[in-house]
Amino acid sequence: MQCRTHPTRSAANTCSHCASWLCDDCVADVQGKIFCRPCLAVLSQAPTPESHTPPPHYTSATHNKVNLGLLLFFSFFPPGANYMFMGLMRRGLATMAGFFLLIFLIAGSSMPLTLILVFSLVVLTIASFLDGFNVRRRINAGEAVRDDVGDILNGIISNKFLRTIILVVVAIVLIINILGFAFSVIGTLLPWLVVGLIVYLIIKRKPHVK
Repeated sequence: MQCRTHPTRSAANTCSHCASWLCDDCVADVQGKIFCRPCLAVLSQAPTPESHTPPPHYTSATHNKVNLGLLLFFSFFPPGANYMFMGLMRRGLATMAGFFLLIFLIAGSSMPLTLILVFSLVVLTIASFLDGFNVRRRINAGEAVRDDVGDILNGIISNKFLRTIILVVVAIVLIINILGFAFSVIGTLLPWLVVGLIVYLIIKRKPHVK
């Protein structure tokens, strides 16, 4: 059998793709399989099935558009229900767990920690509500969306308005704590300072005996 490319040479191998007989100079060994160079060039440019498969923990609804009305309905449930409706179970469970954890902490905390927790609860609720519609837009566009809370956190961090509000609230709470501590220290020491001042004045005004 002669080589397909070089008729004067004897063939030593066959292409695994097109089954053509080839000499040693016309073949390439790829992971134990023999290919002719034209077939190898075509196969190297062909998309693999894995290229269309979303990575682990991703979801994509290219052929299943998310209904706006139903998403709006589930958005008024506890935060996270909107993600579960769209198939993002990890994201939904994490968001809902954070929501109920904040409620539990608020019930057992005192001022001013309660202010921070309530504010965090409001931020989480608003961020989840708005992000749900952003996720819907991405899914309807055929984009694979990662099933975790990274997008929510990145959205909060990258949003200058939310970031400014968070910093302002944290600063106010810290100032209240510092002032509260200072007033408590002053309230504790003030009676002793008054007593010490009275004793000092009495001793100073006491007449000297000659």
